[in-house]
Amino acid sequence: MNHGKNTSSSNYMVSMIKWFTILILTSAIINIAQESIGITTEPPISENDLIQFFDVTKAPLIEEIGFRVLLVGVPLFAIYSHKSSIKHFFKSLWHPYENLHVDNKTKAIVLIVLVAVFFGIAHIISGEAWSSGKFTQAAASGIIIGWVYFRYGLAPALLIHWATNYFIFSYVYLIADINFVTINEAFSHSMLLTFEIIFVIGGIVSVAMMIIHRKNSQKEEKLQI
Repeated sequence: MNHGKNTSSSNYMVSMIKWFTILILTSAIINIAQESIGITTEPPISENDLIQFFDVTKAPLIEEIGFRVLLVGVPLFAIYSHKSSIKHFFKSLWHPYENLHVDNKTKAIVLIVLVAVFFGIAHIISGEAWSSGKFTQAAASGIIIGWVYFRYGLAPALLIHWATNYFIFSYVYLIADINFVTINEAFSHSMLLTFEIIFVIGGIVSVAMMIIHRKNSQKEEKLQI
């Protein structure tokens, strides 16, 4: 019984790491593509770095509840649920795919994409808005995190979002403080670029493994037929 729980936890960790690296890879590709045509991604200006860091850290919790649970989870329950109990409702919000009768993923994917676009727009029109380049990055991240929420549940989605914000920005602020440079200058530091390269390589490996797994599954289906 414990072995089953350990295997399940291990699978969740592998999935989280896989999608986290894919998210970093996607963001890097978008950033390079946009910068090549003069579109930059600049964070909102803040007079207090500590407050900005706190905002970046708390954002995943607020955004996942707002954009994933309310805008994705509740509609998914309305679309796929065959029960109407309160307990089933909250279980479905916690892990949609595991608790809902999903016979066709098309509606879920369309919903995830639409909410992700809104997620991207929210990043550039909010009170403390990013520059316009953030729209594409945030929308792509919204699709990835939205899929993780749908397929693996709220906890993995929240942790991936938190890792993207907290892990990266914690090093940015550390580099800025040690080297007496601005936050924007810290993003170009060699240490951060090294981390980004490692994550990008991890993302490439993750995508390659997904493609191989997909092809092997298709071969097995053909053999069974």
